[in-house]
Amino acid sequence: MKKLMVGMALTATLATAVTPGFGSIGGNQEKAYAATVTYKVTASKLNVRSGAGTNYGIIGSVVKDQTLSVVSKSGSWYKINYNGRTGYVSSDYVQSSGTTAPPAESTTYTVTASTLNVRSGAGTNYASIGSVTKGQKLSVMSKSGSWYKINYNGRTGYVSSDYVQASGTTTAPTTSPAESTTYTVTASTLNVRSGAGTNYASIGSVTKGQKLSVVSKSGSWYKINYNGRTGYVSSDYVQASGTTTAPTTPPAESTTYTVTASTLNVRSGAGTNYASIGSVTKGQKLSVVSKSGSWYKINYNGRTGYVSSDYVQASATASPKLVVDSFKTLGNAQQVILVTADNYDTKSAKIQTFEKVDGKWKQVLTANGVLGQKGFALAKKEGDMESPTGKYTIGTAFGRYANPGTKLPYRKITSNDVWVDDSKSSLYNTWQQKPANGRWTSAENMDIPAYDYGFVINYNESRTPGKGSAIFFHVGTNYTAGCTATSKEQVVSILKWLNPEKNPVIIQSPVSELDKY
Repeated sequence: MKKLMVGMALTATLATAVTPGFGSIGGNQEKAYAATVTYKVTASKLNVRSGAGTNYGIIGSVVKDQTLSVVSKSGSWYKINYNGRTGYVSSDYVQSSGTTAPPAESTTYTVTASTLNVRSGAGTNYASIGSVTKGQKLSVMSKSGSWYKINYNGRTGYVSSDYVQASGTTTAPTTSPAESTTYTVTASTLNVRSGAGTNYASIGSVTKGQKLSVVSKSGSWYKINYNGRTGYVSSDYVQASGTTTAPTTPPAESTTYTVTASTLNVRSGAGTNYASIGSVTKGQKLSVVSKSGSWYKINYNGRTGYVSSDYVQASATASPKLVVDSFKTLGNAQQVILVTADNYDTKSAKIQTFEKVDGKWKQVLTANGVLGQKGFALAKKEGDMESPTGKYTIGTAFGRYANPGTKLPYRKITSNDVWVDDSKSSLYNTWQQKPANGRWTSAENMDIPAYDYGFVINYNESRTPGKGSAIFFHVGTNYTAGCTATSKEQVVSILKWLNPEKNPVIIQSPVSELDKY
């Protein structure tokens, strides 16, 4: 890179740690809100995905207490506006803004499910360490998302807050409701909660056929007048009086589905309020008869059962294939930075990072970037203002400040540091320090803002005269003189992610020529 011009800032999307969750199935009917609803993130980091399920690609992430603009709900996923595009987040890890989710005053809770798994962590992806039964009292220590942390046989365990309620709740006398709409309960038993979410304590329950006085709607919850106080019920299990229950819908093409949860209850009806009649395990194939709301009706050991659609997926479906899955030239590389452009002549680039985990490629980051002023080079030459194409290893990381946390070898730039671009010098395409003392006639100053942070792309390692020098991945948002650049935030994120033990490589190519790799 030489004589870089700095331009307007770009935006990018970074995905780092994952948040536990299970994907929902395509075909869940989306519930649109009359207007966007504001929610806050409750997880430390929450993935934003391209579709309503964990089988969809990650397009970025949001952090705890970040405010989200929710457009609609699809199963257990919220559709949101994310950096100008549509994204989806698990509803388990967000809550209506301004609400809090502590356990109720009492630390003693009662199990409402016939059998409830106790897990080693706050999520269905954690192993079951035992179980508790209906009516059993639990000592709750704290709450994490929609899970309660409990003392279980002398060790720490976690139970879903959906299946416990504060012990000793009583029903207050009934008073006349305010003006409202009348709805009818469709579930056999439906919890009434103190707030709009399963993380709120149950303050009582209503039964099938009971009429409710609905005041307003908050997300997928109805605010009701309940025995003289305010309560909330899930809109999935009530309907406007006088209407009929929507008929069950058959699933899409395939009737065979696969369980994605470690253990999944099979219930006697379409709701968590129905008794468990057994369970199925991860990878088990199910014969689905029809769909009712967010539940699948299945054939289970010769009888009818119901499973939550959140934890099964069509057997024919698979995670979207990543571009790196088809690459044949990666060798032992377990980290890949892919820089692509629509054609040779454009300076705008798309930067993606991928990492192989347990033998499978996972996408980590997607960001906007820039190339040389004239785009990609067919045959790179010194001073042509074009970025080289090809697959290269990654060299030394550098910066004008202290190491930001990269595992790569890191060199802090000083005012005397230069990169020699004199094709006639024996030091061509190497990092040196001034003064030149006749060793070169041309060199690029390293102590400039573009090199606040970056790393060397190991291009022209043979140092062939005139083939190009000083090819870096660095900070910049307009165009370069032959390097690749993105925002400082993204450069630092990538530096922190890169691990020399994973043999990282960078591939630069027009989209039309990716089949070379």
